[in-house]
Amino acid sequence: MFIKTPEFHNAMKRSEKILGWMYLPLHIFVIPVLLGIYSYVAPDLPKSTTLNVVYYVLGIVYVLVFMRGFLRKNFDIMLDNKLNSLLSLVSAYFLNAFLSYIALLIIQFFTSELENPNNEFVNTMAREGYNAVFAIAVFLGPIVEEVLFRGVVFGSIRRKSRLLAYVVSVAVFSLYHVWQYAIIYMDPTLLLYALQYIPVSIALAWSYEKSGSIWVPIFFHMAVNALSLAYLNM
Repeated sequence: MFIKTPEFHNAMKRSEKILGWMYLPLHIFVIPVLLGIYSYVAPDLPKSTTLNVVYYVLGIVYVLVFMRGFLRKNFDIMLDNKLNSLLSLVSAYFLNAFLSYIALLIIQFFTSELENPNNEFVNTMAREGYNAVFAIAVFLGPIVEEVLFRGVVFGSIRRKSRLLAYVVSVAVFSLYHVWQYAIIYMDPTLLLYALQYIPVSIALAWSYEKSGSIWVPIFFHMAVNALSLAYLNM
């Protein structure tokens, strides 16, 4: 896992960072709340899968319109450093596996019921439309989330403080997956399941930092989601 790389350089322009920080609260809070309100009051209630497709299509359009230059530059960086990118991806896999085991032990210490509400929601959507969920989890989601959580959050903070970049990006990404369930069910203990996302959050940031290309965590995120979706639907 100890890969020697040049000093971290975030290829995201200042304007792209600003646009990313502007969209981040919309992606985490505003759009999910608005879609939730719509699903509650709309007479022709759409399936949750449909709402999530809308949610991620909005995200991917925003990213491709305003940050396509960042994605293109990072793709070139990955191709120019193929071996390092591959080593970064492989090391992230083992780092995630090790930390996931530690997180599992911690969660089991507090509760024996490992029913992550986000996993249950994904299972419900998969029953409604597996192909749509696969497209969201394996293609749309990783691109949008890596650009925002690693490219914008981690990348913006990393040059000032490596530790703070990890702490903030990991905390925001982990809570992003569970905060709404704690509110919907009025149960703050559900925030405990954020621990399950800390390992992969660290591994994703690690792969970005070590490779210098946002496409490495994107591909790693795609692989993790594909495996998780397959496991949840066994």
